[in-house]
Amino acid sequence: MKGLLRKDLYLLRTALPLALLAVVVIGAGMSAMVSPNIFLIMTPVVLGIIESNSLNTDKKCGWPRLAVSLPAGLGRVIGAKYLLYLLLSLAGVAIGAVAAVVLSALLNAWDIETFHIFLVIGLSFPLVSGAVALPATYLWEEDKNMVATILTYPLSSMVFISLALGIGQILVVEVVFLLLGAAAFAGSWVWAARTLPRRDLP
Repeated sequence: MKGLLRKDLYLLRTALPLALLAVVVIGAGMSAMVSPNIFLIMTPVVLGIIESNSLNTDKKCGWPRLAVSLPAGLGRVIGAKYLLYLLLSLAGVAIGAVAAVVLSALLNAWDIETFHIFLVIGLSFPLVSGAVALPATYLWEEDKNMVATILTYPLSSMVFISLALGIGQILVVEVVFLLLGAAAFAGSWVWAARTLPRRDLP
């Protein structure tokens, strides 16, 4: 597993600094218009997308078919993808939280309730997106996978709004929304690791 994680991190060594720079530049501008807490959503989403996009590179190189013959097997390879996606998303949340707190203090815009909402969304959005994007990358072509991934964000927003309107209590909404995201990601991980190795992948 460590070797598989190192392989992906090696491939991402160039993309990660550029992605973080883009987040800083775009997030700084959006902080003034929206909220400094926007970093809590932008950073994990961008880092998660980078990892899911690395699967497209693997497919072009024939890596999934090669992984079937490796001692670890395709199931372990898929598990490593999910694990690294999760770790990068959590790292994105941590980086985004630091940026949000610092900018909120500088702009005198700190609000704990808003921070909580953005934190939960920043944790949940990548989980829901990854639950769809990671297996879809193995099963579909790149354009179809991209469309499916993009659609997860407005759908997740609709779920959050529906929960907020239906339940009302924001703390309960945050917990339920986060649990739904975690359940979707965990379910996708288990399904992909068990099912995809038995499929004839493109």
